[in-house]
Amino acid sequence: MNTLIIAVIGMAALIALVLAGVHIAVALGAVGFFGLVACLGFSQALSMVGIVGYQSIATFDYSVIPLFIMMGMLATAIGISTECYDTLAKWLGRIPGGLGVATTLGCTAFGTLNGSALVTGSVFAKISAPEMIRYGYDKNLTYGMIAASGNIGQFIPPSIMIVIYGALSGASIGRLLMAAISPGLALAIGFSALTVGIAIAKPHVFPRINQKYTMKEKLISLKELIPIGIVAVVIIGGIFSGMFSSSEAGAIGVLVFLIMAVIKRTPIKKIGQAIMDTIENAAMLFLILACSAMFAKFMTVSGLAPTITQMVTGANLSPTLFLFGAVLVFVFLGCFIDAYSSIALTIPLFYPAAVALGIDPIQFDMVCILALHMGGLTPPVGLCVYSVKAVAPPGTDVMGIFKGAMPYLLMMIIVTILFIFVPGLSTFIPDAMMG
Repeated sequence: MNTLIIAVIGMAALIALVLAGVHIAVALGAVGFFGLVACLGFSQALSMVGIVGYQSIATFDYSVIPLFIMMGMLATAIGISTECYDTLAKWLGRIPGGLGVATTLGCTAFGTLNGSALVTGSVFAKISAPEMIRYGYDKNLTYGMIAASGNIGQFIPPSIMIVIYGALSGASIGRLLMAAISPGLALAIGFSALTVGIAIAKPHVFPRINQKYTMKEKLISLKELIPIGIVAVVIIGGIFSGMFSSSEAGAIGVLVFLIMAVIKRTPIKKIGQAIMDTIENAAMLFLILACSAMFAKFMTVSGLAPTITQMVTGANLSPTLFLFGAVLVFVFLGCFIDAYSSIALTIPLFYPAAVALGIDPIQFDMVCILALHMGGLTPPVGLCVYSVKAVAPPGTDVMGIFKGAMPYLLMMIIVTILFIFVPGLSTFIPDAMMG
């Protein structure tokens, strides 16, 4: 049987499995493995999935995942998250969508440190979502907002995604890191404005906090932000001063939270539960990454992904149409595989074609990375949505989260279109800072 037909059947099977309620990692792994068996034979497929699965997660960069998850779990166990959101409620609650804006900005700051949308989404789904829902926020929109906001931190340096993209495309990593600040800020502002707009148009889904507080009560409540402030200063200050790496920052952050747990006399049982929750969620994320890599290998071996990219690059499009075509391909691939796999599949073909068409390499990189992150919010895979679903309470509907993320996906599309038609948005920061 033709391998392209096998790939189409595999994608249909993946969609059917996900819609049937099969866990995304199981669905990806099963389709990836049996697809490779159909293309290569059992023996070669078995050897390949073992190597691919291991190599996809056996990297030091991913050691930060369990560390940052544990920071979130410890913050919840200690009660810091509840105290923090109580303070935010007093200061921002009466602003339309105030807690949502605070969550988006928090995801931006946290994601900047760990460089992973999956980690950021899962941590904030555990920390902030219960507090927002406690104040009456719509559950699906809340989780959808967090799934989308988790992407923002991957743009602002330090960013593992940008470094990997630069290594594959050959573009200046330094200029890419500076350029990525612009789309990161644009998304943060866009998501915040969207949340405020939704709150004004539909106050029942993002309600204001009815209770009024005096200025004295607000000022006193600021002491509850001290623990978070200490962690932020230690981690951000340490990374940008060069004292330690992002992974080391995760370990130091965990240590700081453990010290706080001792100071607050947190029961050992809660700390033990936080450790168990960390193990469960980290295992889930690593399993998704490994199985996603297996499926990506199936897509490559079958020839479907290269065929799609070749069709776009060979269509003799204008620069603007080429950018839109690239966006469509990235969003399509993002429906099935993770952003890192999409980069590896397409950049070697797309980047030379973009340069040949006279498109500024920095602009092309920013547009493509924006498009890549849309895939994390689109079914059937939508890894950002599934990372949030994994830590949500039992009974949370994954399709409800997808629906809740749609307004923020639309905002990402608007920002992407803006960067297509205004190239200077991508280049003005690196030009100003690096010449």
